[in-house]
Amino acid sequence: MDLKRQAEQQLQRADFNKYELHDITGISLHKDGHQAKARAFLRAAGNPYLFRVGDIGVHVAFSGETGDTLQDRMCRLLSKSI
Repeated sequence: MDLKRQAEQQLQRADFNKYELHDITGISLHKDGHQAKARAFLRAAGNPYLFRVGDIGVHVAFSGETGDTLQDRMCRLLSKSI
């Protein structure tokens, strides 16, 4: 099952608990290169479509009207200084 579909199904569960999501609060993305940052993020988040930052559940979705994929968007985000 793909991660996007898995995230959507998890959100639909009656017993959904955001505190069961991976918390990425403590990750450090001060690594060189997009691939190293992406690996660190994916390792911490588990599912890049559904994770938690502290007490906030994050569900990543976008229209895709630009033709970008999640990978395109993540690379663009991770290439910025954060």
